[in-house]
Amino acid sequence: MALTRVQEQALDQLVAQMRQERPQPASALQPDMLQTWLGISQTDLREKIFTLLGQKDEYEKRFLDWVNANPLESNVEFLGLAAWAFYQAEKDANPKIKTYVDAFYYISTCASVGFADMFAVTQAGRTIAAIVMMLGPSLTARALNYPDSL
Repeated sequence: MALTRVQEQALDQLVAQMRQERPQPASALQPDMLQTWLGISQTDLREKIFTLLGQKDEYEKRFLDWVNANPLESNVEFLGLAAWAFYQAEKDANPKIKTYVDAFYYISTCASVGFADMFAVTQAGRTIAAIVMMLGPSLTARALNYPDSL
């Protein structure tokens, strides 16, 4: 992967700051590192994160209500959506992910024992897999338990 001129300058600036005993604060004329590498400024990212955190309780309640009302359906939908996102992230970078079914196979194993002969190779794919590894087992357990009303 070749770096752009702006990315090279930002990387050189970062290395120079790391070599200084006391790094100098970035001036307004220097590019924002996040803007240079990810296309979003640090200020914009901070604002979006705080907006999402402000809505966290609402999203959490809606998610838990959905899981409790439809445990099997929510598990299948979660794994299907995660597999689609994983497929989108890995299809051009990972030689083992050729179809959506390959992605679904990998994601479904992430939600259980983690047995697969394929692995995520992109950062987005690894992030999706990590989320599935955290939430998948509990959703699967909930889907296989008797409903609370019985």
